[in-house]
Amino acid sequence: MADIYQSIWDGDAPNRFEVALRREDGQWPPAAGIHLDTQGKASGKRNQDLATRPLFRQVDEAKLESGTYKPFIALLDNYIVNYRWAETTTPQEKREIDVFLDAILPTGPMRRAHEYVVHELGERLTEGEFRSAVERLWFTLYTNHYNGKSTSHCSGFEHVFVGEGKYSPRFGAAETLGEISGYHSWIKFYFDERYGRVNFLGHKYDLHGFDAPTNPHVVTLQMEWAHTDLRGNVRARLFKKKGGFFVGTSPECEMAMGTVAFYESLHGRFGQKRPAQIGNGRYNLVLYRNTRQGGGPGEFIRSFYPEYLGEVAGMQTDMDRVIVEPVSATTFLTGAIRIAAAMVDPTGADPGKEWVELRNTGNKEVRLDGWELRDMMGRPRPLSGTLKANEARKVDLTRTHPAAMQLGNRAGLIALHDGEREVARVTYGPEKVLEGKAIEF
Repeated sequence: MADIYQSIWDGDAPNRFEVALRREDGQWPPAAGIHLDTQGKASGKRNQDLATRPLFRQVDEAKLESGTYKPFIALLDNYIVNYRWAETTTPQEKREIDVFLDAILPTGPMRRAHEYVVHELGERLTEGEFRSAVERLWFTLYTNHYNGKSTSHCSGFEHVFVGEGKYSPRFGAAETLGEISGYHSWIKFYFDERYGRVNFLGHKYDLHGFDAPTNPHVVTLQMEWAHTDLRGNVRARLFKKKGGFFVGTSPECEMAMGTVAFYESLHGRFGQKRPAQIGNGRYNLVLYRNTRQGGGPGEFIRSFYPEYLGEVAGMQTDMDRVIVEPVSATTFLTGAIRIAAAMVDPTGADPGKEWVELRNTGNKEVRLDGWELRDMMGRPRPLSGTLKANEARKVDLTRTHPAAMQLGNRAGLIALHDGEREVARVTYGPEKVLEGKAIEF
């Protein structure tokens, strides 16, 4: 049986946008509803913009005017940026919430979420009760208690889909600096970018051995959000060192995933992170429930977002708090063919100079036709020919195109596959990488 998050993703196919990155020839696939221009890697510094163009090169706006997107977009202007200021829900805003819930609840992702919560987790919720639960989880205003401080008028929808600004206005100052909390919606980012409210500073895929984005349906980035007054004057510049969101997903898909995550948390199946494989990507789905007075998780959604791990599990980084897990050199072997050494960081430019050495430690010749080496992203280097008993061979990595195997200079993984059977794997951390010196495993 498919994982519930993959099932929700599959159910989103009719409403999800097709997303494309720029092709190797520099052109864009014409049929894609979204062209995602990820550009350069962010520096990590507030005042350095390493993306000169918008993140969203093109979006099919006609689709945003239909289905569940339109009532979702109507909700985005119902919230105040500064998290210190009180929120209220007006009668008009309550009507907009009702219209949105009426639109998403009959969809495939929300139906699958309801079925899972009832049949798998044992929650006895009728359709009407499930609707009330979704409204409470996402839209009810609550007080969050954290580190001895309390923040009132919070809501899951505001934090996740709209974002909150953390700053204290300075008397007499034209503008002030602050931080962004939450803000995990591609739709919100697109409209903010279109109207000049947000600046994309570059992608931020901080994974071992992973230097460039390859999955168009998720982005990890650095951003600056300008908070303006009613006259359009910038009052605060808000910065997020590392954030991210799914791209192209419908509102109901993300609401369904977050709702399931909350109920799995109630039943002990979801800590703050839960691994999930969705499509061709691997993720940590991250859920924070609100914190009650006196401590302990509460009954509302505080935050929900994906952490992209690439095609295989790697270093995991938190969107709001960076966690670094050191990787030491390790080895996994199941046969006579071993990964003996690798030139990870050649002197000078890397392309065409990286190599991996294979060694046959057995007493029989092994045919390598159909075998391949793979990096952490699963990018292959096909093999052929034979490897005689006790013979070693260096395999050059050409990096002729983005889909070809390449080795990260900070840390990474090298795997040897016979078809889909993994027969050897090594990993290395930054302490093993020296320019011009091969790593021996």
